[in-house]
Amino acid sequence: MARRPFDPKKARGGDSGSDDAFGDLFSGLGDPPPVDANGGGGSQPPEPARSAGTSDDRPLSVTALSNLIGEALSKGVPARVRVVGEVSNARPGRHLYFSLKDEEAVISCAMWHSDLRKLEEIPRDGDSVEVWGQVGHYAKQGRTQLYAKSIEPVGLGALEARFRALVAELREEGYFDAQRKRPTPRHPGRIAIVTGAGSAALADCLRTARDRMPTTDLLVVPVLVQGDGAAEQVARAIRGLDAAAGRLGIDAILVTRGGGSLEDLWAFNERVVADAAHDCRIPLVAAIGHESDTTIVELVADHRASTPTQAITHLLPDRRELARALARDRGRLSRAAANVISEARMRLDLARRHEFLRRPADRLAERRRGIESLRRRLRGAIERRLRDERVELPRIRSRLTAAILRRRPRPETVRSLERRLHAAASRRLDRSRGQVEQATRRLRSVGPAEVLSRGFAIVTDDSGSVVRSAGRTLAGAALRVQLADGGLEVRVERSDPDRSIDDPSGA
Repeated sequence: MARRPFDPKKARGGDSGSDDAFGDLFSGLGDPPPVDANGGGGSQPPEPARSAGTSDDRPLSVTALSNLIGEALSKGVPARVRVVGEVSNARPGRHLYFSLKDEEAVISCAMWHSDLRKLEEIPRDGDSVEVWGQVGHYAKQGRTQLYAKSIEPVGLGALEARFRALVAELREEGYFDAQRKRPTPRHPGRIAIVTGAGSAALADCLRTARDRMPTTDLLVVPVLVQGDGAAEQVARAIRGLDAAAGRLGIDAILVTRGGGSLEDLWAFNERVVADAAHDCRIPLVAAIGHESDTTIVELVADHRASTPTQAITHLLPDRRELARALARDRGRLSRAAANVISEARMRLDLARRHEFLRRPADRLAERRRGIESLRRRLRGAIERRLRDERVELPRIRSRLTAAILRRRPRPETVRSLERRLHAAASRRLDRSRGQVEQATRRLRSVGPAEVLSRGFAIVTDDSGSVVRSAGRTLAGAALRVQLADGGLEVRVERSDPDRSIDDPSGA
C-alpha cells in the first residue's frame, strides 16, 4: 500500500468522548479470541494499583481481578487511540496478529478479518505504522491487546531501511547474480549444518535427513542465531567449513534457523555473513525463518529454501525414490537380457534344425555324387566331340584338296603371292618378335628372378612350402632362403610378428 508521510498530530490519541465506537469488544464478531503474537514474555510488569473497594486480607478470584483490569482499561484508556510504532512478528492469515513497538516498549495487537480485508497492503515486519483502534482485555486468556480498526504507514522502520540499503548495495556488487550460483550436489556424502544448538530447525533437519537418506553424514556446527555476536559466529562457521571442506569431505553447507521477528533474524542480514556466503567455494543453501521471511544470506546463497525441511529435501535424494529407480533399471536390464537370450536361442534352434547341420556327411556325399556325375558327363561330351571331329576331318581334307586343285593359281600368281606372303610374314614376324621381347621384359620385371635381384628373397620351410607369416614360424625352425644368386640354409632364433615391413626403425 502507498506510504504517506508521518503526521505527529495523529500520534496524540483519539477522541475519548466516543465510548460507543466499539460497544462490546466481541459482540457480533463471531471471531475467535485474540492471541498475542509474541507468545507471552517481556519484562516484569509494574505492580498493579489496588482498587479502593478491595482489602489486603480478602483474596480476589481470577475473574474478579480480570474484571478490575477491564474496568480500569475502560475508565483509564480512551475508547479510540492512535498509536505509532514499528510492526514486529507479524503473522498474517484470516486475522492479523502482530506486535507494535518502539525503543522501550511493545504491545500485542490484533486485527479481525472484517477490518483486515479493507487494507490495501498487509504491513510487514519493520514497517512504521499508525494504528487506530481500541485497547481491550480478554479475560479467558488474560491478554491485554490493541484491537486495530485501521493501519496506515508512516515510513520504513530503521531495520527495514538498513535491510533495503544493504540489498541495493550487494545487488550493485553482483552478490545476487544467477551466473555465480553453483548447483548443489546430487548425492552429497557429507553436509555441514550451521544452526542453533538444540533448535527446532536442527531437529527438523536431522529427522528429514534420517528419513530421506540416512547414509549421508551430517556435520552440525552450533552457533548463535540471534543477538550480539551471532552474525560473526555464523560468518566464521561458513568460512571455516569452506576452508576445511576438502579435509572434512564436505559437499555442501546448510545455514538455517526457525522463524522470528525481523530483529530475531537480523544476524543473517549483516554484511559479514553476506561476504562469507559470497566467498564460499562450495555450494551453500540457506533456509532462514518462515516462507514469508527473506534474509540477505538467502539472496546470496546458491539456493534458498523456505524451511529447514525443504532445504534438506533439496539437498538429499529420497532413498525410496532411488530404490524405485534402481528397481526400474534392474527390470529394464533383466528384460533386455531376456530378449537377447531368447533371440540367441531362436537363432540357435533354427541353425540346429538346418538340413546341413543335421546330416553334414549326407550333404557332402550328395555334393560329391553331383560333381562325379558332372565329371562323367564332361568326359563323355569331350570323347563324342573328338570322335565326330575324327570322322569329319577326312571329309574336310578331301574337300579342301579338291578345292585347292580346282583353284590352283598360275605360276606367276604363285610367285607374286609368295613374295607378298614372305613380306607379310616378315612384317608379322618382326611385330611378333617385338611383342615377344616386350612381353619378355615385362614378364622378367615381375618374375621371381627380377624380384630377387632387387634384394627380396623366397623363404621356404623344410617341406618346401613358402613361409608367408612370421606368426606361424616357431623359434628353432630350419628354413631355406632363396636369393638371386643362390640359397641359404638358416635357423630361426626369434619370431617377431608385430614388426611391420613399413617400420623404418627395424626395431
